[in-house]
Amino acid sequence: MTILLNQLRELKLEGMLSVLKEMHETSEAGLEAGLPLLARVITAEVDSRHQKKSSALAAKARFRYAASLSSVMTGIERNLDKSILERLAQGRWIRQGQNLLITGPTGAGKSYLASALGRRACQQGMTTLYFNCTKFWTQLRQSRSRDRYDKEIKAIAKADLLILDDFGLSKLEAPDRLSLLEILEDRWGRASTVVVSQRPLANWHEVLGEPTVADAICDRLFSQAEKIELKGESLRRSPAKLDANLPPALP
Repeated sequence: MTILLNQLRELKLEGMLSVLKEMHETSEAGLEAGLPLLARVITAEVDSRHQKKSSALAAKARFRYAASLSSVMTGIERNLDKSILERLAQGRWIRQGQNLLITGPTGAGKSYLASALGRRACQQGMTTLYFNCTKFWTQLRQSRSRDRYDKEIKAIAKADLLILDDFGLSKLEAPDRLSLLEILEDRWGRASTVVVSQRPLANWHEVLGEPTVADAICDRLFSQAEKIELKGESLRRSPAKLDANLPPALP
């Protein structure tokens, strides 16, 4: 009965909730016999709404891959323990505002893992945004020229989970550094950010450029972060193009 009443509250069916509580309190005849059918109908409606919400959140996020955690490769050869994946799948780290930094060589499955975690977050009802960094910096620069920058930054700040993919393919320009710092400052300690990169963490400071801003960005990224360094042979053929003037990516 408690589960059924909670489901009616979730669906905001206040009239049905009130009548059912009254029937239960007065032990109305026939109620117990009808509860299994009612519970089945209400549960179906809850599940349907959850699925619609999850699909809408995933469509808005625009993930790179139609990925699922069940197909993420784990094991020693990938340097990813199954227990870590299962813990991340619970989503507590997102609700606690913890960051996740995923590094590894080209084709190791970094973007796929990030997409799978993002989709799981959507299934749990959490708002998620997914961006390729190169396109993301361009989008933010264009928003400045169109007087939409503040609106975009506020929308990004509100997302439960922000995924920045292909970070560090080239050195950040000054406007991009400042935008990233502003985003991280708005989200720090209350919303999660996932950063995916071929560059090892030790090289991020140089990729970011200007030392003072780089220090501030790294402090906000690393202080509440879980780190995953994927390993293994490439799962695809063509590597992403890296800036030759920066330190090499992970071998």
